[in-house]
Amino acid sequence: MRLPQPGIFAQGTVAHEFIEFDVRADVDQAYAGRLIAQLEQPAVAAGGVNLVIAFGPDLWSRLAPDEIPAGLGAFSPIAGLDGHHAPATQHDVVVWISGSSRDVVFEHSRAAVNAIADVATVATEQACFVHRDSRDLLGFIDGTKNPELLEAPVAALVPPGEPGAGGSHMLVMRWIHDIARFETIPLAEQERTFGRTKIDSVEMSDEEKPDTAHIARVEILDEHGDELSIYRRSVPYGTVAEHGLYFVAFAADRGRFDRMLARMFGLADGTRDRLTDFSRPVTGALYFAPPLALLGLKEETLHETEEVLRTIPLFAGCSAHDLRFIASRARTRDYPAGAVVCSQGQPADGFFLIVDGRAEARRDGALLRGMGPGDFFGEIALIDAGPRTATVTSTSPLSCFVIGSQAFRDVLGQNADIAVRVLDAVTRRLRAMLPPTAGNE
Repeated sequence: MRLPQPGIFAQGTVAHEFIEFDVRADVDQAYAGRLIAQLEQPAVAAGGVNLVIAFGPDLWSRLAPDEIPAGLGAFSPIAGLDGHHAPATQHDVVVWISGSSRDVVFEHSRAAVNAIADVATVATEQACFVHRDSRDLLGFIDGTKNPELLEAPVAALVPPGEPGAGGSHMLVMRWIHDIARFETIPLAEQERTFGRTKIDSVEMSDEEKPDTAHIARVEILDEHGDELSIYRRSVPYGTVAEHGLYFVAFAADRGRFDRMLARMFGLADGTRDRLTDFSRPVTGALYFAPPLALLGLKEETLHETEEVLRTIPLFAGCSAHDLRFIASRARTRDYPAGAVVCSQGQPADGFFLIVDGRAEARRDGALLRGMGPGDFFGEIALIDAGPRTATVTSTSPLSCFVIGSQAFRDVLGQNADIAVRVLDAVTRRLRAMLPPTAGNE
């Protein structure tokens, strides 16, 4: 099975950047595509930052003509009921970078732009953020209709055996909200606009829910009456003057997007989404996010990763099920000798497990310890959500498994034995920092 780009499903990040590019007219597109695919390499996507690369239909068709998923095509403008419409603003590439803090995402975004400046120009860029408990700026929790994480790949990925298998159709639209107007209508009408309660996000019954409710309009069914899901990763954006939602979604087939938008704009059955009275799209583009293998990257199967994990003492007692759970959340990162893997005082964005090579940890310039295969670091800052307590530098070529912040907590919650071992390691490291008499307490 081809592995998808893991950033599609990575959770727990609060800062996001979306950058759309156009390939320069005087550049060979095949060369440009290969260079853009290398953004997944450690120079840009290091330290637990999540990065997703997706190509516009025309560019992808030239890069991989044998791997064109069914229905792949550019976004078409939508002329809906009552003058509501969605423009088409298709570009060649979109890059989505997410991380634990705005400064980290900004630095990696600059690195990405600089890395491909010779072949592509920035068409649009948008910084986004997570608002409160994942609420849209209109006050309602966003993404409540998303499939559970274990079911998300079925909704988002092209099935095995089809062209582009393991990749995903990606829809990107920027919507501007008229919050002031929305806030003038009573709470009950706001809730009927969405189809669920505002405070606790309880969906209305079919009898209570209007046909124009947002939840009712975005629901699409197959020929058997079963819901066809998409996997939403939307985030708010904006300033006091202009703000809204950067709508991002992934689907196993492009037709799900077409049907959803037709229902929202009243083209399917003459009923329009009431939410479009308070929010309007100003961009619209479709992309294809290929699997790792089609990006030209080394693709380790879950089985191979499980075997490596099995040799590491921290995971030695795990069952096959637990190893697969951990392997599905780990990404391999390689660093040259002398690379700074993480820096003291910076926000935590990943748990690191050394597979091969050597590194050393220093605090305020003083050597704390040397590390080799089987050693791990980064767990303290992830547990308490504080800054990194030390700087880790590779002293030889280094290969690590990296698990993002939320995925790390998922791993600890899934296996109490791993949690105890990590806690034991943290305790021993804290004791090593205490004066000799204090350490005997």
